[in-house]
Formats: sequence, structure tokens, C-alpha cells
Amino acid sequence: MKRISALVLVFLLMLGLGGCGESQYTAFRVLETVGARHYGLIYRLDDRLAPQVDAAMNKLAARGELSAISVRWLGRDAITLKPSSRAVKEARAEAKEETAEGESPREEDVSASAAPSQEAEPETVRRLIVGVEAEFQPMAFLENGIQRGMSIDIADALGRVLGWEVAYQPIAPAEVGAQLSSGNIDCALGFDPASVRADKYTVGVHYMDSDVVVAVRPDSGIHRLRDVKQQRIGTISDPVITAILSENDKVTRYASGATVYLSPLRCVRALDNGWCAAIAVDRLMLDHLS
Repeated sequence: MKRISALVLVFLLMLGLGGCGESQYTAFRVLETVGARHYGLIYRLDDRLAPQVDAAMNKLAARGELSAISVRWLGRDAITLKPSSRAVKEARAEAKEETAEGESPREEDVSASAAPSQEAEPETVRRLIVGVEAEFQPMAFLENGIQRGMSIDIADALGRVLGWEVAYQPIAPAEVGAQLSSGNIDCALGFDPASVRADKYTVGVHYMDSDVVVAVRPDSGIHRLRDVKQQRIGTISDPVITAILSENDKVTRYASGATVYLSPLRCVRALDNGWCAAIAVDRLMLDHLS
């Protein structure tokens, strides 16, 4: 059995970590790519909701809205979802219709504005409860009591396309299955489908990929994984990433173990403060925080 699987992963709950400032380093030095992490949608098994939300994601991709959200939060277009041909055709038709409407008002709009107003019957709006990662900058995090992040913006855009009200439920990656099964959430957004069993849940579209990298402080004397020399590697509480580490021969050979932090920001701050020799994290997250 590989040595790292026998080591106890230490969860740091120290409140003092939350009081540290932003990372003092302008960049981190990446030693090696050790795996990949995928971002997608996960639903209850055979849930009829899945094709509706997946279709809305395709429409957002066809409109370029997913790419715009990615640029806003990541500084670049990291979206890998290729929209269906149907979604592309619908988006083009909508764009032509909006252009035509902008040039001249439609006859029915003019007549409707001239007619006496009538009170419309209230419609029942579907409520979509979306599970998002708790404290996972820049995907989803709490700022001044408000949920923000890339996943939040995508969920809001889905609500607009579907005409549904959206609510967010911050959860940990290890909780995806339980939260779906209990009905606490309707879908999980931004989680790696590898975190659940495909025979028990419906895996929807996956829209973004990222590398899992081992990185060090720029001023460290570590230039390759073997230089870690039985020191600890910090990582985040994500079963996909911890599994990647436990299966990597170099990590298990050279590191003394892994310390698991509850959020990416705490993990980066731990490296800043020298509490671990290196960190193994999502590259998109690392680029955002550094």
C-alpha cells in the first residue's frame, strides 16, 4: 500500500488562518502537473431536471455568456463546452430577432402599449437549488455576507435562461452525493463528476477543465518534487485532488504526507507562512489567488 494512504490527513480548523492578509507573493512556481480536475453538473439519477439545465448551459455557451463569465473571474476564456448545433442555431435566431426588434417596434408591441393595462395572473416560478463549493475562490465564496464567484454567476445565468428562481447551497465536494440524495439541492455545479459514482447519479455537461499542480513559493530552494525531502504538501478538501496525490508515485515517495486545508485561500496562506513545503491545488484557483 502506498505510504501516503497510511498517513493521517490533518484538517486545520484554526481561525487564525482566516485573519491573514492576501498572498504576499506575486506568483507561485509550479513544479509539476500531477492530474486534472473537471468542472461540471451533477444531478440525481435519471432526474428529469437534467436535460433542461444541460440545455440551458448549452444555450449560455452558444451565446458566449459562459466565456464572458470566465473572462470576468479568471481573466481568460477557460470554457471547454462546445454547444450543441441546436443551441447555436437558437442563439443565432435570437440574435437576429433582437436586431430586428431594435430597428423597429413590432406591431403587437405597439398595440399592446396602447391597450388598457390588465392585471396579469401571478405565475408559479420554479425554484432551482444549486449546490456550489463553499469558500472556493474564485468559483464560489462569501464576501460581506453575499455569495459571489464564477459558479454563482453561471447559476444566475441559468436561472435567467430557464425563467427560474435560483438559490445557492454551499457544500463540500465530499457532500455532493448526500446533498443530492437528501433533496437539499437539485444539482451540483462546478464539481468534478469523478467525485460521485456514475451508476448512482446523472452526470451532466462538463464545461471547464483545469490542471492539478504542485507549486512552491518562488523563493524556495525546491526545484523538483524530490527536493521536498519528506516535508508535507498542503492541499484542499477535495476527494478528487487527494486521490490524485495518493496515487502519484513521486508524491508518495518524496513527501511525508498531506495536510488538508478547508479552503484554497487557507492552503495558499499556509504556503506563504511556511507551514508546508509545497501545495497541490487547482491551477485555475492558484492563478486567481497569486
